[in-house]
Amino acid sequence: MNAMPLTQKPSMAVDYDPGALADIYRPEVTMAIWQRQLSADVSQYASHVMATSAHWQTRFIQQPQNIAQQLERELPLSDHRAIFINDVVQAVDMFSCLFELEHVGLRMAVLSKAMCPKYHVDRVPCRLICTYAGAGTQWHPTEHVDRSTSGAINPQSNVLAQNLSPGDIALLKGEAWEGNEGRGLVHRSPAATPNTPRLVLTLDFA
Repeated sequence: MNAMPLTQKPSMAVDYDPGALADIYRPEVTMAIWQRQLSADVSQYASHVMATSAHWQTRFIQQPQNIAQQLERELPLSDHRAIFINDVVQAVDMFSCLFELEHVGLRMAVLSKAMCPKYHVDRVPCRLICTYAGAGTQWHPTEHVDRSTSGAINPQSNVLAQNLSPGDIALLKGEAWEGNEGRGLVHRSPAATPNTPRLVLTLDFA
């Protein structure tokens, strides 16, 4: 049975189908989300990493076809590691194919505090974010942000922030996307503590 599209907003595309990510090419869209449920094996491995490697992180630039081998060298050994790596590789393959990238910048980390606690926009063309465990990225649709003051980003006070869910794969269009100047997706990192950590993947052009 085909998944029904979720409610659309003018600046976002969201669906249970990965095809939603291609909508990032629509000029009016600043965020595209593939809403998905992580498998139990992937979730268990993410929890294992946070429980046993509280300060684990990696950051590198690599060709998509070499990502799995790089992660095998860096991720902690445990059951379900191969399944977890396959999930990350799937995200990398989609990202690199969608934007025809020969190299991808990958960052993954266990976070025990908010990495970017203030609302901001990214000075990149587009960034992929997936939270594997813990609270998801908070964001505001472009039409609910006041940018009338030079250099200021002020989400409307009467509109609640929205959150990505664990497993969601989101593309956030940044200020460096051609034609998107002044419309980068406004977002921030949610709170995290040593008792409520997050495991987050981001992918960038490289």
